[in-house]
Amino acid sequence: MIYNNTLIKEINERLAERRKIAEAKTQKYTDVLNADKDYSEAFNKYNSARFDFSKAKYTGNKDAEEKASAEIGKAAEDMSRISKKLGITADMLQPDYTCKQCNDTGFLKNGKRCSCFKKLAIEITLDELGIDEKKLPAFSSSKDVTQNKLDKFYPKFIAYCDHFSEKSKNVVVSGSVGTGKSHLVGCIANELKNKGFNVIFLSACELNTIFLKYHTAPVSDKAFYISLLTGCDLLVIDDLGSEPIYKNVTDEYILMILSERLSNGMPYIVTTNLTQTQLLERYGDRIVSRLNDKHSGVRIEINGEDLRRKK
Repeated sequence: MIYNNTLIKEINERLAERRKIAEAKTQKYTDVLNADKDYSEAFNKYNSARFDFSKAKYTGNKDAEEKASAEIGKAAEDMSRISKKLGITADMLQPDYTCKQCNDTGFLKNGKRCSCFKKLAIEITLDELGIDEKKLPAFSSSKDVTQNKLDKFYPKFIAYCDHFSEKSKNVVVSGSVGTGKSHLVGCIANELKNKGFNVIFLSACELNTIFLKYHTAPVSDKAFYISLLTGCDLLVIDDLGSEPIYKNVTDEYILMILSERLSNGMPYIVTTNLTQTQLLERYGDRIVSRLNDKHSGVRIEINGEDLRRKK
């Protein structure tokens, strides 16, 4: 994904705020311990013994090394006992960072950007575009759904999530209105998000919003908006066919996004109420051929009653 300087600055500010909050909570408990006379005394003995241990080890004085080691253990035990007496555990003295992989720095130990950096970039950009984060359904709350035989799809989709990677198949889910397509793919998106993957779930209308922003953006910013759609681990386009068609925008950019993700082996999931004939009439053969590519994807059709009318 491509990042501009403004976005990088905002991401770093949010990460810094996360670190500040996590470390402030820890500092509160540290201050309580430091204010306790007995703990401070034990802490000073601990540090003094560590210094003596290092000195003895450097000079080769085994007797002094053993003595210092015993004093370190005794001081550590005293510190632990006093901490428990004050109701403070060892976990409370470690910052509870939002991202456990990078401790909210945005970078891993190998110097690469953490996945949380990309996740924040997606959240910030979609928010600026006026696209709200969706509350997605979960498989665990959907097991009792038997209407339209949706339950038969859950094991396959759960397996899809369990083995998800860049080599995962693209999925096109078609069928009439209200048959549970959005619910099913929402479960996939939610499951993969919980596993740490960067997933973008957009309605076709919201996708059009990004396309318009890309179309009217300065040349220097165009790559940024496209990378948002091509750089995420999974792109979900919900209800393809419900969006208005903008000349030189909608069709061209849908084709560009699908082609880019196909060539880079980045999976996508699409739901649509349109039949094969309607898709061809609306989007043409180039887009439909990519949606129907049997080598890179699978097509699932769900027919049945409109579940929304039964509620």
